Amino acid sequence: MKNNLSNLLKSIALFCAVVLLSNHESNAQEHGIYELNASSQFSRATASKSKTSDTRTEFYNLSQKLHPTAYLANNKLKNTYGDGDVVKLTLDDVASLNLVKQDTGNYENVELITITLNSIADLITPINLSSESGLSKLKYLYIRCHFDCNNEQIKGFVKNISNSNVRVFYTSVRPS
Repeated sequence: MKNNLSNLLKSIALFCAVVLLSNHESNAQEHGIYELNASSQFSRATASKSKTSDTRTEFYNLSQKLHPTAYLANNKLKNTYGDGDVVKLTLDDVASLNLVKQDTGNYENVELITITLNSIADLITPINLSSESGLSKLKYLYIRCHFDCNNEQIKGFVKNISNSNVRVFYTSVRPS
């Protein structure tokens, strides 16, 4: 009898641990992604079914799933993925944005640009999201900082956000 009770308690403890850990994993993808909006406030992405998370579905679809993508680094085209018009641009550095401005014909259907900021010095050169940039279908800008960045730093880095329909998301990540 004592052995059966011990096995039952072990089974319950294992079940509880699995439930807690699997719930934590499903929420982990959205933690730490902030949105910069016109009122200069930020909101945190949450796993709950709120109105703001429903409006982020398209952003998450573009940023986390496979779409035709161009990868730029050191002001050069590094690689392309997928067939059809490029929908996503991934820039390994801020300098590569100059290539996008020079060659807008290849990137006119881009909806998401992901920029990686490698150091706090990258914030010195702000980017402009005005309508003259040639990216008429651009909907989202996703900034990944390899350092701790905050709302005010991103707001200073992205210019003309209030005049644009582009939504800006940012996160701080630590490369391994």
